[in-house]
Amino acid sequence: MNRSVVSIHRLAEQMGLTSRTLRHWESEGLFKSERDTSSGWRVYDEHALSCIRITAILRKIDIPIKDIKSVIANPSLAQLRKVIENKIAEVKQRNAEVVSFQQQLDQVLKFFKQQPEDGFLNLDRILNEMEDIWMSSLQENSLIKIITLPPMRVAYSIAVGTSPEDEAMGPVLEWIKSSNLLSTARFFGGNVKPMPTFAGTPYGYGMCATIPDGISVPGHLKEMVLPGGLFALLESSEDVSLSWKTLMNELAKDKRYKSDQSRLCLEEHIRNDRPDGYGNEYYLNLLEPVKAV
Repeated sequence: MNRSVVSIHRLAEQMGLTSRTLRHWESEGLFKSERDTSSGWRVYDEHALSCIRITAILRKIDIPIKDIKSVIANPSLAQLRKVIENKIAEVKQRNAEVVSFQQQLDQVLKFFKQQPEDGFLNLDRILNEMEDIWMSSLQENSLIKIITLPPMRVAYSIAVGTSPEDEAMGPVLEWIKSSNLLSTARFFGGNVKPMPTFAGTPYGYGMCATIPDGISVPGHLKEMVLPGGLFALLESSEDVSLSWKTLMNELAKDKRYKSDQSRLCLEEHIRNDRPDGYGNEYYLNLLEPVKAV
């Protein structure tokens, strides 16, 4: 080998990593090692060392493997900023769920404190009260959630027909697969003009996939930047139209946010690994752009 290389044992010692961790990261496709012909050990060249360093740093702040792949594929400040923004949005959502759970516990504790200390323990009443609290909280929190999406560069395709979704998605998905971007891409769709009217009449649908900066979009696809921002999210049932109505009805009751018609509403397509149990190849998250009231 003409390049300087480091053995797996020396690298593990230098970076405080285990050989098992390095082998796992390599199996995930983050970098490649070579075999030293004399010892048979795995060795790493300068490019692999750079990828390992990036991976080690980002894993310390719990960045997912798929997002680390996007940084390695496109080692730019913009891509690094994007994955950090995604992580911040995830942390905010998790914090909101923790706050909600704490509020549920506070309600239960408040109920307990209202009971006489030396009173008879009425187990049925306590259980009924706790069930009411959990169900009330479930009804409040299981419908729409407010999330933040970062701005995203996307490649997209538009089709018009009586059922144009698959036709719009086909060219985008085919190119994403052929460009080895499937592991990092997020897929979004939405209605475009002509808008849906009556059943059986043609309407427009656009499908897009997120792509890293620096990747050229082929001529048969178009490119734009989704602006991101606040969205009301609802996980769709099989009846997408009914789910959209549910989302908008719930949003109409919300005193904190209202619909922002200056941005596109979206449907995020999340691949379903077990379509037999759901019926469709993709789950749908419905996303309505919102702004503070």
